[in-house]
Amino acid sequence: MNGSAFRDRNLYLMLLGLTLVVLIQAALLARVRIFGAQPNLLLVVVVCWSLLAGVTQGLVVAFVGGILLDLIAGLPLGASSLALMPVCFLASIGRSSVYHNNSWLPVLLVALATPLHAWLLLLTRQLRGAPIDWLGTTTHLVLPEIALNVVLALIVIRLLRRISSGLRLAPAVV
Repeated sequence: MNGSAFRDRNLYLMLLGLTLVVLIQAALLARVRIFGAQPNLLLVVVVCWSLLAGVTQGLVVAFVGGILLDLIAGLPLGASSLALMPVCFLASIGRSSVYHNNSWLPVLLVALATPLHAWLLLLTRQLRGAPIDWLGTTTHLVLPEIALNVVLALIVIRLLRRISSGLRLAPAVV
């Protein structure tokens, strides 16, 4: 298979996988409430993929996934992408860390990315005129979401490692 066909195949597989992630997030996980919060599969995938494939591919996943989620969930177009894209840079810090071989690094980065993502979404809502209870939302929604996303990260990182090795991406060891 030549390089162009290989890239095209990987792009189509990525778009298919990303569509599946967004559908799972919007159709299934949107109905799951544990401790008042819901897990954020798209956020976890963006962090883990940024660690495995690099910040550039992470940004593509964050942008496309965010747009797809906004379209499906009826959110303002671009709000999710805007909140997901800075998370890729957070993951890039972990990729260049001396601890990049530590298997708990994705879990730590997801724990740090969850409040960043949530606060950026809250900020976009506040800028659109919605009143936001920052402290209440953080304690009752964001903190439980961190716990849910950390558990989800343990599963997602293993799955994405298998997928990335099957796509021959030469991922960073995480």
